Amino acid sequence: MSDLESRLRHAMTEATAELRIAPDLADRVVRRTCRRKTARAKTAAAAAVAVVLAAVPAYHVIQERRHVVSVTVAENVDGVEVRDLPDGFGRAETFEVTDHGLRGKAARWSRGDRTIQVTVYRPGDPAGSYLELQQRGFLRDGTLWLRRGSGGGLISPRHDDLIWFEQDDLVVRVTTSTSAKKYLEPVAMSLHVPWDPVLDTMRVSYMPERFRLVSSEPQGILDGLGRWWRSTDRTASTAVEVVRGDRAKNLSKLRWVSWPTAEELIDVRTTAVGRSRALEGRVASKGGRIDKGRMLMWLVQPGLGVRIWAMGATDDEVRRVAEGIEPAPPPAGPSVDGVEVPPALQSVPEAGKDRAFGWNWTTATTYWGHPPGKGWYIAVSVHRGGLVGTDLWRKDTFHTTPRTSTFGGVRGLMTASTETVRVGGRPRLMRIRSFAWEPRTGLAVVVTTAEDTMSSTAHPDLDLDRLVGSIRARQP
Repeated sequence: MSDLESRLRHAMTEATAELRIAPDLADRVVRRTCRRKTARAKTAAAAAVAVVLAAVPAYHVIQERRHVVSVTVAENVDGVEVRDLPDGFGRAETFEVTDHGLRGKAARWSRGDRTIQVTVYRPGDPAGSYLELQQRGFLRDGTLWLRRGSGGGLISPRHDDLIWFEQDDLVVRVTTSTSAKKYLEPVAMSLHVPWDPVLDTMRVSYMPERFRLVSSEPQGILDGLGRWWRSTDRTASTAVEVVRGDRAKNLSKLRWVSWPTAEELIDVRTTAVGRSRALEGRVASKGGRIDKGRMLMWLVQPGLGVRIWAMGATDDEVRRVAEGIEPAPPPAGPSVDGVEVPPALQSVPEAGKDRAFGWNWTTATTYWGHPPGKGWYIAVSVHRGGLVGTDLWRKDTFHTTPRTSTFGGVRGLMTASTETVRVGGRPRLMRIRSFAWEPRTGLAVVVTTAEDTMSSTAHPDLDLDRLVGSIRARQP
């Protein structure tokens, strides 16, 4: 290990020594574990103590959302809002850059010999840190900077150049002229990255203003899909996780959390979120000696649950976040679990529906034409959950080995097989093709066509290209 790296690690240790737990440590550990493993350890939770508490009414959240503070945004640089620039810098010059192999977009403000520049890079890397930035060639003589971001940052010795991983796939850089370096950190700290309120099919409609540092696209954490919010002073964090499938069949199942290390839920009691029965308890490790916040959990419906894990947040903040979590608006037209039905199927008779639970995913399927085993059909299946896209999910989804294919301009996996069914009392050979793709993390769509090989008129157009190309798995 180099002397520089040793000094940086020592500085990081000192900077975080007073924290009970690094705010993003669990996020990073679990995220990397989820990519490498599909089996997770179960931790026994303590027995429940039944105490019924009154829920905070939802009108608190509605009132909170109505009070909107107007913020002046000087420029939006590839999704990052630049706020609180010094007076007199005028309009920005915008341009594209390439630095040390990273392509980005930049905005520069100038006044005399003073300049301020904000550059945004989106490397597409699922994880990153300040060490990776140095390995690429950024600020090799820089020192560790930990005031914001998910992976730490670097600041130049003259304090006129600053770069950090804001999120796993988002790098931000602020540079100034020597005459304007006093603005470097104030500008960096005032940057705002808007976050998407939709998490799976739920929407987070309220989050306290101080939780401004947000993890990127929802990732598999614990047993489902989640996102972390951290306070700007790094003393508090809140995670919201949507859990699906067998892990959310009931509250007892939801309570068995797959913790990242050796945590457990203790002092559990019964409460309520809105009209839903809920459980609430303390998160602790090492036999309850180390406090790691508290957790609140409830079922939206069997197979769909929500957990909130808060460290350093007040009881009132956690309650307001919980009361503000609501189902996202469904599409205007026909849909399968929030995914719009292809127009070609909207005039075809519906033949049935099916819903299944996996270990931590759910599958909703709608059939058009005939029920399976009775004749030709077209099916659209929507898979949602934390393990969607993993090897375990693929093994349960595909009964034969899939191959990589492209339909409707979408790259995914396809399987093909034949099946004998009885139509009109006689055996009939059906040609079955299934094509699956993952529009985003935690969501997969599978289109299946079963074609009667003995008839060319007993089914509608089964063209996979047209069916796949017309599906829009939009965020609500």
